[in-house]
Amino acid sequence: MLGYLHCTLRCLSVLNFKDVNWEMIQHRPYTQKVDVYSFGIVLWELVTGMLPFPNMTAVQAAFAVVNKGVRPIIPNDCLPALGEIMTRCWDPNPDVRPPFTEVVRMLENAETEIMTTVRKARFRCCMVQPMTAD
Repeated sequence: MLGYLHCTLRCLSVLNFKDVNWEMIQHRPYTQKVDVYSFGIVLWELVTGMLPFPNMTAVQAAFAVVNKGVRPIIPNDCLPALGEIMTRCWDPNPDVRPPFTEVVRMLENAETEIMTTVRKARFRCCMVQPMTAD
């Protein structure tokens, strides 16, 4: 499963330059922690229903991520467990980012809260108002 996720996230990050991790942009050696960063971006996209850095070109976004440490803004109404996963996945130091086994464990620990909240929620991209529970 992790091998499939690894391949899938690498393909996703190549398709959308704004999702590419800064180690790849700088052509530095990288490990699976690049995919952990990309997973954090994909998770943010799922939570918000948006693409990161909408007011920037791909080059501007890459510069901001690499040189200024810019990350997408986590919405105030995001579940704290998901916000923590994103934040940890985006750590500027790849060695500090959690391995996927830990990301899976964090998701499993938050499963009940995620399932009860997300099932009641509407996607942000489909509505004018912020995400609400029915």
